[in-house]
Amino acid sequence: MRVILINPPIDCVLENGNASPVTSYLFYNSAPLGLLYIASTLEAAGHTVSAIDGAAEQLNVAKVVQRVVDFKPDVIGIGSFTVSFETTRRLAEKLKSVLPSVPIVLGSYHVTLVPEDAMADDHFDVGVLGEGEHTMLELVEHYEHGGDLSQIAGICYREADGNLHFTPKRKKFKDLDQLPFPSRHLLPPNIYRPVPVDEHAFPKFSMVTSRGCPHACAFCQKSRSGYRSHSPEFIVDEIEHLVRDFGVRDIAFVDSLFCANKRRVHAICDEILRRGVKVSWTCSSRVEVVDKPLLEKMKAAGCWRTRFGVESGSDRVLDFISKGITKEKIRNAITWADEVGLRPKAFFMVGHMPDTRESILETIEFAKSIPLHDVTVQINTILPETPQEEVWKREGEKWGRVVNPSTDEKSFWEPTFVPWGMEPREIIELHRRFYREFYFRPITLARHAENMKSWADVRKYVAASNLFTFLFFNKEQPALEKLRQMFGSGGVDAAAAK
Repeated sequence: MRVILINPPIDCVLENGNASPVTSYLFYNSAPLGLLYIASTLEAAGHTVSAIDGAAEQLNVAKVVQRVVDFKPDVIGIGSFTVSFETTRRLAEKLKSVLPSVPIVLGSYHVTLVPEDAMADDHFDVGVLGEGEHTMLELVEHYEHGGDLSQIAGICYREADGNLHFTPKRKKFKDLDQLPFPSRHLLPPNIYRPVPVDEHAFPKFSMVTSRGCPHACAFCQKSRSGYRSHSPEFIVDEIEHLVRDFGVRDIAFVDSLFCANKRRVHAICDEILRRGVKVSWTCSSRVEVVDKPLLEKMKAAGCWRTRFGVESGSDRVLDFISKGITKEKIRNAITWADEVGLRPKAFFMVGHMPDTRESILETIEFAKSIPLHDVTVQINTILPETPQEEVWKREGEKWGRVVNPSTDEKSFWEPTFVPWGMEPREIIELHRRFYREFYFRPITLARHAENMKSWADVRKYVAASNLFTFLFFNKEQPALEKLRQMFGSGGVDAAAAK
C-alpha cells in the first residue's frame, strides 16, 4: 500500500503565499516525529510511505494537495494539533474533492482529546485516538485486505446512519524500545532551523526519548498522560544512529519532559560517557528534579542547554496552575545550570486566569533577576481537555472572559482569554514588553555577544531580525532592511565588512 503522512500547513506562517520570516522561526524547529514513527512502523511492514511537512516546507494547502495527488496514495494520514486544526479541515476538504475514494485518517492530540469536534466534518474517514503506530498499521492493512473497522481498537469513524462509532480504547504499549527509529529519511533535514539563540552545531536533529508527562500543569494537553521512557541503551543506540547515518552533531531532545527523574538522566549520561559518543544536546527539565551534580554530569555528557518550564514569577499564579514549584526552586535550578555552563532557557506565559498587570510585571522582573540566557513567552490559551478548561467550565466567570473562542494558529501570540481587570491590548503589550526588557539589557546582550565567534554568527542574528522586531514591537519591519539602507546594496556583507 502507498501511504502518505502529512503535517499540515500553518496558515499564519504564510503571507501572500510566502512564508513569514517571523513565524518561520517559531514553527519550523523540529521534525514531526510522531508521523515519522508511524512511517517507520509502516515501512517495516513493507508499505511504501511518503511524508510532507507542510509547515516546515512552507507549503500552502494547494501545494500539499498537488504533492499528494502526484504520489497517488492508497491511504492519507494527517496529524493535527488544536492550534492548526482549521487549516487541517480545509486540507481534508480539498483532498476529498480531488481524491474522493482515498480514505483520510486523522490523528494526533486534537482528535484524541475532542473527537466529536474533530470528526464533525465528513472529510475524515477515521480518527485515531491515542498513539498511532500500531493503529495506523492495522488501518492500512484493513484498507488493503478488507475487514471490519469495528475490530480495530483505538479509532472512531462515522457509520452509515451518520453517528460516530468508537471502538474499544487501545492500550498504550509500554516497551517503547520495540519501536523502530523514526523514518527521518522521508523529510529533508535542512528545512528545520532553530532560532538563532538555539543554534549550536549542524546538522541538528530532534529526538524523543519518552512519552507522556507525569505532572498535571493546568494549561497543558499532555497533563497526566502516562509517562513511559526508552531505556538508556536504546536512547544511545539512536544517538549513535543519528551520528553515524546522518552526521548529526547536535540533538534537541523534545520530550515533554526529558528530566523526569534523576535516576533516568544519570543513566542516560553514564551510557553516553561510557560509549564515548561525541555529540552536543539540549533538553527540557523540571526545576525540582535537577541538582548541581546532575547538571554537571549532563554537561560532561554533551548537554549545552537546559530548558525549564517556569510559566510565572508569581508564587500565587504558580500554585493556581498546579506547577508544583516555587520561585525559590526556580532560582536555585537556573543558578546551578548557569554555574555549570548550560545556558538556561525558560518558558513563560502571560495572561493566566489569576494574572493581573502587577503579577505579569512581577514575572518580568523575576525573569530579569535570575541568570537566564533566553526566554520564550507565550500568551495563555485555554486549550480543550486541560485542567484549565475544567476550571473555566466550572467557574470561568470568576476569572475573566474569552475574547476569541477559536484556538487557531495565532492563539499563543494573541489573547483568546483575558483576566478581569485587563484588556487584550494590554496583554499583547506586556507580552512584547517582556521580550524587550529581558533582551535589551547589557547582561543579555553580552551573553549573546559571547556566542558570536564569526561574521557568520553575526549574519545569523541579523537574518533573524524580523523575529526579534516582531517579538519586541509587534512590527515586522526588519532590522536587516535598515542595515541595507545604512550600508547600501552590499547589505549584510557590507555591514560585516565595516
